[in-house]
Amino acid sequence: MSVTPETLREPAAEANGRPVRPLSRLAIVLLMALGTLGQLALNIILPSLPAIGAELNVVPGGERLVLSVFLLGFASSQLLVGPLSDRFGRRRILIPGLALYALLGGAAALTASIEWLLAARLFQGLGAAAGFVIARAIARDMFQGAELVKVFGLLTLTMGITPGIAPIVGGFVQDYVGWEANMAITMVMGAVMFVLCFAAMPETGTPSNQRISPAGVAYNYVSIFRDRTFRRFAGTNALTLGSLYAFHSGGPELMINHLGLSPSSFGFLALLHSSAFMVGAATVSSFSARFSDTSTVIILNALVMFGSGLAMLVLTLSGYASVVTIMIFMVSFGFSLGAIMPLGVAGALSPFKTSAGTATALLGALQMSAGAAASAVVAAFPEIPGIAFPVVIMVMTGAAALNARPSKTEIAREENIHD
Repeated sequence: MSVTPETLREPAAEANGRPVRPLSRLAIVLLMALGTLGQLALNIILPSLPAIGAELNVVPGGERLVLSVFLLGFASSQLLVGPLSDRFGRRRILIPGLALYALLGGAAALTASIEWLLAARLFQGLGAAAGFVIARAIARDMFQGAELVKVFGLLTLTMGITPGIAPIVGGFVQDYVGWEANMAITMVMGAVMFVLCFAAMPETGTPSNQRISPAGVAYNYVSIFRDRTFRRFAGTNALTLGSLYAFHSGGPELMINHLGLSPSSFGFLALLHSSAFMVGAATVSSFSARFSDTSTVIILNALVMFGSGLAMLVLTLSGYASVVTIMIFMVSFGFSLGAIMPLGVAGALSPFKTSAGTATALLGALQMSAGAAASAVVAAFPEIPGIAFPVVIMVMTGAAALNARPSKTEIAREENIHD
């Protein structure tokens, strides 16, 4: 069964005590676009990192903190966005979050120091989290079972499009205008999404009368994290996705400064990796109903990612690393990552219905925290990016393959995802 907006319009939730209307075509398109805001802000700036370091007189490797602080804000704020959206509804948190994302994109474009740029990126990450968390929470509100895997496959596809296109746009903008214009693009995108979501995105959650307290929020997160199925799927997703940000941190330095690519050429190469990611997500989405053992699929793809990292490390140490050889293994890495993401997200969220926003937030926070840690570790070794990011990839994907193994009691539960 192909995945299109028309196949994903079955109501499966109530909001404010009444059935939710099927999502309109525009609402589904917006749902797909919401999860890309963070990817846009992360990837459009990749070709600009060397220029930011040079223009703002940053210590070697310090420009990569532009990625790390965004991921930190993105991760930490999800822990707040999720419970707030469960308590007050999806729209009441989504709309202000989009406004914050747009405003801080403008602030980042106007700054003239690395300190203010990092501050703007940190708080822009807070706004991006609203789109990321609430897009997934709305999907969980409206779909279940195999349909939930399919819709997350579609969301993963759209999240793969942005990392492919954004570096190309960012590279040309960097070549002809400068990094400030790339930040301004995120402002414009945030403003457009604010207007469209305000007009067309319905409320799909059921607001609660329960008061939010720090102790209560912490208890909810602990309760979700204690679920073995959640820990397994969410941990595996966090480790595999986090390993991608190791490449994002070291890849531009290796390709542009060490291997001599222009920023715009780097953007086109990133499209190859993102295309492979989308193919992997589309493959899993198309065949999701046929998988009787999703854990095996995840483990095999995590091992492919590990092998890709090992191959890139061997190439660097042997002196045979080149643009072509690195990208060959990043393409295989991207396909397997795209295959893992929909299965991991659906598996992690499947045990939760009324707390979908909180579970989504914890899942996203784990993913972005892993990404922030990976990029920070690679940034700590600015002179050897071709060694640093493959090693981090190997460590994280190897751990993911081990973590993905199910217990006996989980096997039957996992099969229910596709019933």
